[in-house]
This record gives sequence, C-alpha cells and structure tokens, in this order.
Amino acid sequence: MSRKSSTAPPLPAGYSEDPSAPPMLRYQASLPKLPVPTLESTCAKYLESVQPLLTPAEFSKTQTSVSSFLSSPLAAELQLRLKDRAAAPETASWLSDWWNEAAYMGYRDPVVVFVSYFYLHVDDKLRRDPAKRAASLIKATLPFRELVERCAGYILLFA
Repeated sequence: MSRKSSTAPPLPAGYSEDPSAPPMLRYQASLPKLPVPTLESTCAKYLESVQPLLTPAEFSKTQTSVSSFLSSPLAAELQLRLKDRAAAPETASWLSDWWNEAAYMGYRDPVVVFVSYFYLHVDDKLRRDPAKRAASLIKATLPFRELVERCAGYILLFA
C-alpha cells in the first residue's frame, strides 16, 4: 500500500519512500543515524538508574567513581572511539550490533519479558484466565511477526 493515497499525510522533508521494500522498511533509508549521547548525559542516566538500588553510602561512592571516570583520559578516549565508530561510513548504527548481541543473542532468557523495556502486561479485566490471556497475546502478536519475517527475508535478499 503506497502512502501516495489522498488520505496519507505528506512525507517530512528529506524522507523518501522505497515502494519495493516491505511496509516496515519502506522509509528506512531516510531515517537519521542514531546520535552518540554525550558522556555526561550517559553518566547522569546511569546514576539515575542505580540510585534506587543503592544505599546512600553506596550511591555516594558510585557518584565519586563516576566523577573520577568522567575526568579521566580513558573516558575521553572511549567517547572518541564511539564517535569514530558512529562516523564510519559502513556503520548504519553504532549501537545495533552490540545491542543485538548483548540484549538479544547473548543469553537464553525470555527476550520480550526481560529485555524489551517498552513491553508490559497491563491488567486485562476481560481475560482473567491465564490461558485465554496468553492466547490473546499470541494472536495479537502474529501479524507483527509476519511483518517482521517478510522484512527479514527482504533484508537477506538485498543485504
């Protein structure tokens, strides 16, 4: 289905459609590259993430360690390497290979529940029976799986 129908909004400036690609990948080439966050931003998010897990004394020690790391030559070198990786013409995303290996392929835990942080189970008052709930989730997931499978075949053919 093409976006050129009369009801489809116009594409943002700089975006182009590849009608030969499956729907999920149709605008892939137009997407901007993932930016490299500043080291300060990453460290601030790290501290925010670990604070609820630590005692005040542990958190203070962690803050000191993070501050020491931030001011070290090693931190600057690692950030430079990350920026160089992102700038390499052959790199589509500085993160995707690491993320796929570490978060999806590196261990045998259930990926959706343990890794996909945007996936959650909201209490379903219509489906109290666990088997019916599971069946409903699977049924709702199958169309997306089909879309991903079609795209995976497309990627293999044209990679």
